[in-house]
Amino acid sequence: MLRFFPAEREVRNEEYQPKKFVKTLNPFLEVERESWKPIKLEGNLPPKIVFIDGVRRTEYRVEIFDGNRFAGEGIFISIGAGALLIDRSLGRADYKLLYRDVKRYFIHNAKGVKVPPRWETTVGETKLVFETKESPMENVSDYANAVMKKMELEVLRKVHSPDTFVVADGPTKTTKFFPNVVYLVKESRYFYLQGLEEVLFNLKKGERTPLFLFEEEVKRTKGGKTEEVKVKKVGCYVRLAQVHPQMVVENPLAGIARLEVPHGGDLKLIKEIMEKGASVAVYFANDPLRDRRSPQNLTAIAVLEKELRRLLGKYELIRRRVGITLLSLLGGD
Repeated sequence: MLRFFPAEREVRNEEYQPKKFVKTLNPFLEVERESWKPIKLEGNLPPKIVFIDGVRRTEYRVEIFDGNRFAGEGIFISIGAGALLIDRSLGRADYKLLYRDVKRYFIHNAKGVKVPPRWETTVGETKLVFETKESPMENVSDYANAVMKKMELEVLRKVHSPDTFVVADGPTKTTKFFPNVVYLVKESRYFYLQGLEEVLFNLKKGERTPLFLFEEEVKRTKGGKTEEVKVKKVGCYVRLAQVHPQMVVENPLAGIARLEVPHGGDLKLIKEIMEKGASVAVYFANDPLRDRRSPQNLTAIAVLEKELRRLLGKYELIRRRVGITLLSLLGGD
């Protein structure tokens, strides 16, 4: 008999884990060493910009026992993904939610046991269905991130069009190069530059670094198995906000974000993408009074996140209903 018990470790919101940096392949992809200095952005915004983001929340984490034998752990999660269009082609900014969706899963790593294929419960008049997925990864949270990544990629494929420029929140979702898609990474780890970090301290708002080619190691699931693959990317750093000169204790890299794309296309096209992406990031940089993750959590992304989290539903109610569903399996009231 399978038994499910609440896990002691409870983390509601779990972000993507940073990818494993391998090495910088070519720091001088765009300019020679003697010209490696800040580049001022032209500031030309695309007329139509689509922002893509996903959110994920752990509703309930459990430890799974097969009789008295510990079999593994599982998490009930809700994932939301969507796309927001900002159309500036008519002279004023018109906001339109292009797509939004929420999916729910029970992800577990218990091998050799029969887990229910789906879990149903209700919150008010709303029926919630959690589809069971067996994780090919030992860490169920890592696999949940992979599921969310796949969902965001599905959104990209749905809304992608030649006449819009896409800014996707987070690391690259695919190794396929798109001629009008850029990825914005909030974290500003500077080890990617390997010896050229000094330029980051000299960046002013509205400036970016030259492009560089680097390699990361990512986990990929294929055919029910997990493998590590190396991915080549082109990146640059851009300063979204200036550090106040009197704030000597503030991290001088706090106002910096990284843009990246999969390695592909010609250098001229990649440069155009990075210029547009950096200009969008600076223009939509958030304010610390509105968002503690400012300036990297762009205002448009924050709007989209708020809508997606609303669609997830109230955490306390969902957690309670999942707990009651699990209790019923144990013969409780």
